[in-house]
Parts: sequence; C-alpha cells; structure tokens
Amino acid sequence: MGNRAKWEGWAWSFHQFGERLLRMAAAHLMWVVCTLLGGIVFGVFPATAALCDVLSGKWNDRGLLSAFWHAFLHYFWRSQWLGAGTVLTGSILWGDVVFFLRMGTLWGLSIAAVFAGIGFLHAATSCHAFSLLVREDADVKRTLKQSFWLVAAFPLHSLVTMGGLLLLLILLLAIPVLPILLGASLPVWWMNARMSRLLEKRDRKRSTKQPRGETYAV
Repeated sequence: MGNRAKWEGWAWSFHQFGERLLRMAAAHLMWVVCTLLGGIVFGVFPATAALCDVLSGKWNDRGLLSAFWHAFLHYFWRSQWLGAGTVLTGSILWGDVVFFLRMGTLWGLSIAAVFAGIGFLHAATSCHAFSLLVREDADVKRTLKQSFWLVAAFPLHSLVTMGGLLLLLILLLAIPVLPILLGASLPVWWMNARMSRLLEKRDRKRSTKQPRGETYAV
C-alpha cells in the first residue's frame, strides 16, 4: 500500500509538471502572437508584462487566453514606458563601456569598469522591474524605484538571478526546440520565482529591527 501511494504521488507530481509545461508553452505562444500584433516594437513589452501576469498565477478567473489579453491591455502603456526607458538607458551605458574600452588606456579601462558595474545594476533593476510592475500594479516611476532599492539591498540575490538567466539563455541556445516552445516563458518564470523570493527576503528584513537610517525599499 505504501509503494502504491508513493507511485500515485509521483504520477500526480508528473501530471502537474506536464500541465505546468503545457500552460507555459501556451503562454509563450500568446506572447509571440501579441508581440507580432504590436509590430514587435510596440508589442514585446506589454506582451512580456502579460506573460509575467499569467505565470505569476493572477488568473482572475478569466482563463489563460482571456487573462493574457486582459493583462496585455491593462499594462500596455506602462510597460511601453518601462521597456523603452530601460532599453534606451541600457544602450547609453553599453555605448559608454565600449567607448572607454576602445581608448586602450588604464584610465579608460577604469572608467569602463565603473560603467560596467552601473550597467549590471541597471540590467538587474530592469529584469526585476516587469515582475514588480505586475505584482505591485504601480506606476513606472515607483516600480523602477522599488526595483532599484531591492536590487541594491540584496546584491547576492541579484547575482544569482542574473546568473540563472544566463544559464537559461545557454540552455535555450543549446536545445533548439526550447525557444520554440518555451522561449519567453522560461526566463519570465525564473524572474517571477526570484521576485517572490526577493519579496520574502524584504519582508523578513522589515519584520526584524533595522539599524537607524537603513532602508531596503521605498
């Protein structure tokens, strides 16, 4: 009887895992469709926000398709501003790094290293921002501000998050079928999971006595 219960438990876990993968694949397909509907440039950011929404479990009793479309429209303009702003500032930082590296001097390398550090902080803030936008349902300014302070307060968490994203990218490049089935869902799922963990860490910090003047999020 014990072995039967164990096998039934494994079968149920496998069933849930398969159902979750199918849901992620369907969400990725909707991400592709909505991105194309927006002409890619105007579709990728709201589609990403909608993907964050449905993969975080905010179904609102609408069903996957209805929930995705609702989130696409709900976050359309805020995600546009958030995405365009982060891409623009990220491009400027990348240009600064390349410019100072090409100088080939010790001073140039030092300045490039500083901009590279700022660029990492910017990338981590940007990656967390979409998940935070969906969870907090706040405006762009507050979302970026909270995301920045969370990343700055927990740098090790940010390193793990960015490292995981890099590993997922390598995995997607190594297995050609994965980008077709789960190309957008896997990174967003990872970011949602890491954001949940980050918010738990923040809440634990808030529940303990903090030194005077020390804050972790605004």
